[in-house]
Amino acid sequence: MKKIIIALIVLGILAFGASLSSADSTRTINHNFRAITTETAAAGPAVLSAGTIYRITGYATATNGVWAVYDSATASGIADSNCAIEGGEATSGDPFGHYDFGKEGLRFGNGIVVVAHGCTVVIEYL
Repeated sequence: MKKIIIALIVLGILAFGASLSSADSTRTINHNFRAITTETAAAGPAVLSAGTIYRITGYATATNGVWAVYDSATASGIADSNCAIEGGEATSGDPFGHYDFGKEGLRFGNGIVVVAHGCTVVIEYL
């Protein structure tokens, strides 16, 4: 009987220790998701603060839908020289490729500007 009680105490201590070794949920970094739809002349391109993009996906909402992501702090600063990613789809309703930049992501030091024409672009960023 004594051995059973000691074994239960040891198992209890081990179970308590194992629960302490779990990852802390407060240290988990949640990524942001944003869907950017076709821009209007009044709204212009979507401008986000500097950060890191981890994934991009989306679909064409019109024929010949195109999109581009620029490393720029403002919409007026976009140019061919700071275009980081671009893509498109010829057929309305078709998805374009899924871009995954891994655990490190793709860093944008100045800012993130997303231009979308005839498509919806979903980005995962931090």
